[in-house]
Amino acid sequence: MWAFDALRDRIADGIMAFPATPFHADLSFDEGGYESHVAFLTQHSPTALVAAGGAGELFSLSLAEHERVVRATVRAANGVPVIGGVGYGTPLACEMAQAVERAGGDAILLLPPYLIRSEQEGLFRHIRMVCESTSLAVIPYSRDNAVLDPITMIRLAEACPNVIALKDGTGDIPGVNLIRSRIGNRLAIVNGAPTAEVFAPQFQDAGVLSYSSAVFTFLPMVARQYFAALRAGDRALVKVMLDEFYTPIVALRDRKRGYSVSIVKAGLKVVGASAGPVRPPLVDFDADEEAMLAALVAKASRWNR
Repeated sequence: MWAFDALRDRIADGIMAFPATPFHADLSFDEGGYESHVAFLTQHSPTALVAAGGAGELFSLSLAEHERVVRATVRAANGVPVIGGVGYGTPLACEMAQAVERAGGDAILLLPPYLIRSEQEGLFRHIRMVCESTSLAVIPYSRDNAVLDPITMIRLAEACPNVIALKDGTGDIPGVNLIRSRIGNRLAIVNGAPTAEVFAPQFQDAGVLSYSSAVFTFLPMVARQYFAALRAGDRALVKVMLDEFYTPIVALRDRKRGYSVSIVKAGLKVVGASAGPVRPPLVDFDADEEAMLAALVAKASRWNR
C-alpha cells in the first residue's frame, strides 16, 4: 500500500485515469475485458487508476460487483496506484471503503452522497466518518450536491490524516488558492471538472498540475499529447486541440443527460475496444452521435501517436 505522502505527491502531477466498466450484452460485468482494458491504460503512465468511479458507473454496480471491479483493477494495475470509487449515504460509503481496502486498493475517491444537498457541517461529518472507517487514503470529490467550501476542506485536512487530496469538479480556482494559502501542499489538488482539459490551462496557471481525463480512457495518446503541450507552454498546440477536438467533445457530451459516461463507452467502441453498453438509467449514443464522435476521433489521429 502506498504511503499517504507518496501517493499525494504522485497524483499531484499528471493524468488520473478512469477505466470504463465493461458489460456484456446482457449487462453482466465483463471481468476479462476489464482487466485487458486496465492493462492497456497502464502502458500510458497514468498517475492512478480510479476503479468504479463516475466514468466506471459506480452508481449502477451492486456492492459485490463494486468489490470485484476493484479486485480486478488491482490484479491488472502493474504497480499503478488503485483508487476505488465510493459513494451513497454514510453507512454504505463506509462499507464500500472497507471493500476497497479488502480488495487491495490504495485509496478511495469519495463521490457525493446520494441525492440530497447538505450543509457544510453535514458534509464534514460524512467525510470524517468515512475516513475513520478505513486506513486508506481518502480523496473527497467536490461537485454537484456536495460542493465543499474551502474552509471545510481545510478542516478535513486538519481532522483527518488520511485525507490526501481534493478532486475539484467545480472549477473553483479562487477556492483552490485559498486552500493553498492556508495549508500549502498538505493536499494534492486534482482538476476534476467535466472534460477537465478545457479548464486545465487556468488550473495550471494556479499551480494545479493534475487532472482526470475521460479522453484518456479511449484515446490515451491524444490525452498525453495535450498534457505535454500544456506543460511545455505550447499555447498554439493547446489552442488547436481545444478548438478542433476538446470543445466539440464537450458539445457532444452535453447533448443528453449522462453522456459524460456514455461518451467514454462510445469512444471505446469507435476505436475498436468496445466496453459494451451503459447500464440503465443511462442511455447509449445513437448512430448519428457515434458517427460524429468517430469523425472527431479521426481528426485527432494526428495526435494519436
